Amino acid sequence: MKKSVVLIAGALLASSAFAGGDKDHSMKSAEQKFEQLDADSSSTISAAEASQDEKLSVTFASVDANGDGELTQTEYTAHVSESRGSDSDSGDWSSSTAGEE
Repeated sequence: MKKSVVLIAGALLASSAFAGGDKDHSMKSAEQKFEQLDADSSSTISAAEASQDEKLSVTFASVDANGDGELTQTEYTAHVSESRGSDSDSGDWSSSTAGEE
């Protein structure tokens, strides 16, 4: 009986650690995508830079929380996180790039 409890507890811990790792991976991929889109290395994504990602281009104004015409990494990451939470079965819009199918 004790052995079963230990095995179950271990499995639960392992699965929760794995789930947390997935979140870390998705945030790292969002950071990498941000850097890829930030072609001029200004630490912001302009509307012109966002046009390289069709879905981001369409949602640019709503992602630009402060309305300054540029996306900070905080704005971008918050939107990616929100999109993944509410739209998990429709695909990862943040990983699309122009020209890919």
